[in-house]
Amino acid sequence: MDNVSGGILLTLIGFFLGLITYKKYNFFWNFFNTRLLRKFLGDSVASNTLYIVSMVLIVTGMLVATGIVQ
Repeated sequence: MDNVSGGILLTLIGFFLGLITYKKYNFFWNFFNTRLLRKFLGDSVASNTLYIVSMVLIVTGMLVATGIVQ
């Protein structure tokens, strides 16, 4: 049961990261760490990097929730 709840949590975090990256909310987009990422990589590369991290979280969460990965 712990694997299922942890996997669902990872998946939800991934979806949330994808959403706030897509919408570019000020509370996240102007956060100190995100500003540093945007400064060094540029806006488009930073967005793509965050989308990739979001997809990895979603896929990992689904694998953990189904029990394929523990």
